[in-house]
Amino acid sequence: MGPRGTTTSMSFDFFIALDDHGLNGFEGFAGIARLRCDPDRDRWEPEVKFFDGVAGGHAVQLSPGGTVGFLGNLSQQLVFFDPRTLEERTLLSTLRFRAPRLFYESQTHVVWLDEAHFVTAIGPELWKFALADLEHPEPIGAHGVTLPHAIKRSPSGRYLVYGAMDVDHQYANQVGVFDLTTGTSRLISLPATAWHLGMHPTRDVCYAPTQRCIPQDGDFTEYAIAHFKNYLFEIDVASASVTRHLAIPKDMPGALTSDVVVTEDEVIYNCCASGVLARVQLADFQHGHWIDERPSAGRQLGAWRAGVANLVEVLARVNLPSATHWLVKAVRIAGGSAIDGSYGLGLSPDRRFLLSAHRGLNEVIVYRYPDLAVHTRVPFPAISTFYAHLGRFSDPRLGFHHATIRESV
Repeated sequence: MGPRGTTTSMSFDFFIALDDHGLNGFEGFAGIARLRCDPDRDRWEPEVKFFDGVAGGHAVQLSPGGTVGFLGNLSQQLVFFDPRTLEERTLLSTLRFRAPRLFYESQTHVVWLDEAHFVTAIGPELWKFALADLEHPEPIGAHGVTLPHAIKRSPSGRYLVYGAMDVDHQYANQVGVFDLTTGTSRLISLPATAWHLGMHPTRDVCYAPTQRCIPQDGDFTEYAIAHFKNYLFEIDVASASVTRHLAIPKDMPGALTSDVVVTEDEVIYNCCASGVLARVQLADFQHGHWIDERPSAGRQLGAWRAGVANLVEVLARVNLPSATHWLVKAVRIAGGSAIDGSYGLGLSPDRRFLLSAHRGLNEVIVYRYPDLAVHTRVPFPAISTFYAHLGRFSDPRLGFHHATIRESV
């Protein structure tokens, strides 16, 4: 691991939210992994920081100038850190504003408006915060969806676009659009739920892959993976309408999603449960190409602790024997792999490399872009390095989740 707060000049940094080794990422630890990257000198320096008093690390977003980092989480806390040192700067409970209705309702994502202001969802509304006065946010309007998840700002700056999560006995099947000029929201109805999305780099167009889950006894707190067809939607934000979509048959590897990278030419996103990256060209928006990240049998054997931990948690979460069919479907979706796939994804600022944070292998896979040949693999330390009570034979995964990438600060 590189020294904390190192001042060595590097090209770009890859930040990954950490939630430890659980399957749902809602209840575990909360931390940040940073990979400092200098490909020209073949230097890849990993660093890890966990935060006390916070649980369920989920997503990381940096302010536009890169001076402030936000760690989204599932414990109703606003957590800010210094991107240069990873040290905590500020922590604020959002329970003073509203208690959550659901176990998984929290400030998992924010969208930065500038270096000093950001927007996030609390209850039925979107709230604008000022870093200098976090205790007095301003509600700016109703978001209108079941429960907002990933939030992005359109290139024009006028709109916020957000995915929506399923809630008790209700599939979301919608994406929300909020107009910062008028303070009003609109809904885009979909045939399936989408949690995550990515914005086109220059046009007010977003791309949203589906996140298809099934509840247990109507409750999505401990959901199972749905073995249904998946979609990728192209959405015109200004008109709040789907312009094109791609349907992916259920036996193609498209299950569960995380980060979405959009260029002028293509969309690339993780299919976490299927262990692949999906790649779709914008020119025809018809053909899906798959980059298989599932480890070989030998690598799975070497990662046996993660595989056993996944199996134990599946058995602990699925209501067997009445739901054995869900377990069988999950095995089919995963292609027989006991190791989960990648969650964090980022394209380097110079567009020479695509970085994929592989949760199951506890490593970052660095691909050369655009051919996506593997350039190198960067291993990260085991979580027991930071929590000794877990023991040497415990699941070693840090719990990679959403990621962001930017030039080094």
